[in-house]
Amino acid sequence: MFEKIYVVTDLGPGDGGKGSIVHALSCKTDANIIIKRGGAQGSHGVHASLGESFNFSQWGCGTLEGVPTFLSEQMVISPVGLENESEALKKLGIFDPFKLLSCDQSCIVATPYHRIASQFEELLLKDKPRGTVGTGIGQAYRMTSNFGGEMTIRAHDLTDRRVIRSKLQRQYDYYFEQYGKITRDAFLLEDFHNYAVNLIRFLHDEDFFNYVIDLFDEIGKKLRLTSFDEVLKGDGTAIVECSHGVLTDAEMGLKPHVSAIRTLPIFANKMLRNAGYDGEIINYAVHRAYEIRHGAGPMPTYDPEFTARMLPGSHKDKNRWQGAVRAGPLDLNLMRYALDVSKEIQFDGLALTWFDQILANDRTWPVCFHYKNRRKGDESITEYLKHAEPLVCNFGIRNPIPVRELFNFVDKVLESFLKIPLKILSAGPTEKNKIYSE
Repeated sequence: MFEKIYVVTDLGPGDGGKGSIVHALSCKTDANIIIKRGGAQGSHGVHASLGESFNFSQWGCGTLEGVPTFLSEQMVISPVGLENESEALKKLGIFDPFKLLSCDQSCIVATPYHRIASQFEELLLKDKPRGTVGTGIGQAYRMTSNFGGEMTIRAHDLTDRRVIRSKLQRQYDYYFEQYGKITRDAFLLEDFHNYAVNLIRFLHDEDFFNYVIDLFDEIGKKLRLTSFDEVLKGDGTAIVECSHGVLTDAEMGLKPHVSAIRTLPIFANKMLRNAGYDGEIINYAVHRAYEIRHGAGPMPTYDPEFTARMLPGSHKDKNRWQGAVRAGPLDLNLMRYALDVSKEIQFDGLALTWFDQILANDRTWPVCFHYKNRRKGDESITEYLKHAEPLVCNFGIRNPIPVRELFNFVDKVLESFLKIPLKILSAGPTEKNKIYSE
């Protein structure tokens, strides 16, 4: 059984830099496996010191180091995404990516019809976006919660073409009833022409339905099913790589701008304990050195000028589903909220990422400790954050500054407010640029 398992959790709405931290921990601890939970959404970016880079979705962020990935029972998988990511990894020089991947047989499978429904729902909100990655992960999770196994395809079903066809047909019938006769008036005119027309076309395309069956059948032949019990028999160190962030947790996140899944670290910890793991669990919280949010949702410290300075170093672009990406000074109030709603788990430390961008932009680190105005008694936290007025302190970072002095300074600023120690400071994109606590 593993001696240690690290659980890496994003304290924000996502985009916190989990990929870089998981990759660095994979190298530092000589990890034997990455355990994925959450959903096949977005991407976790990795830049390796040897020059390789990749944005991972379902393969873990230790893949460039040859570390295998296990898709846990708490992972919603996408066969379409697996095929696309596999082909991209082959171009990077990984000859057979599926040799580095195994999957729990009970994983929920997201289909293209979940994706179509997710995108329809966002378009129907018109100019009042909720925000979604648009891959259908949330739709797949909700369908399972609402209907059980009747329409849900699970990983073990991918080995039976008849089951794939039967359950996919039920999904198609369900969504066609909702969206198959939808009219142009239901959408913004631009959205109708740019997006809805194609979604409607897919709903009426029998060839597309058959293509999905063929693809799922092929992925079923490639995907190796493994039990969690077998995975936990490994030696050394493992890392649980979680998707999303605490602020998008289905119950405790900033509603309505949340995911369908639970993102709090307690769920990863319970999964390990329930499977019989009795070794050491080390919980790390991850956050950027500044605020970032891709799409709709409250962000008190948002600053357009700050965004323009910071985001040239980011791979995140605007899209219709997530919306525009925004940045602003680090908001310790939001981090404190994320820690409070995660209180069932005591974090062992914090990993702060992208500090190199602070050093590259006037060496000034803006941090919000408090808001000028208070929350009204009857306000939801989301409503309050929409008009909260941040008080920002600007910390100058002298140049030059010894690495250990920089680490200790950042640790002092954060721990005074958050009460958890800094364990990793990322001062650059690769594993070589990480500064660790002594």
